[in-house]
Amino acid sequence: MALEVCSKAAAGAPDVLGDCPFTQRVLLTLEEKKVPYTMHLIDVDNKPQWFLDVNPEGKVPVIKIGERWVPDSDVITQIIEEKYPDPSLATPPESTSV
Repeated sequence: MALEVCSKAAAGAPDVLGDCPFTQRVLLTLEEKKVPYTMHLIDVDNKPQWFLDVNPEGKVPVIKIGERWVPDSDVITQIIEEKYPDPSLATPPESTSV
């Protein structure tokens, strides 16, 4: 079952991925872990009502995991790491700074 990801569309090109670094972080995580997903490009200047219904703040990225829509790239990548641990993209404890 593929996850659903809402991503920013490029300005003036609603069928092209936009320049949101937060969305790119989520997409790169999914690609590296080879997790199947379906992408919905969102025109942030003209957000569709269905998108606002599931994500009232209207921010991207947002991902549907199970029946729940989750915003915030930090939270999304953490959930992906926990749900799909291989390969691990987490920073090893010995490499973290204090």
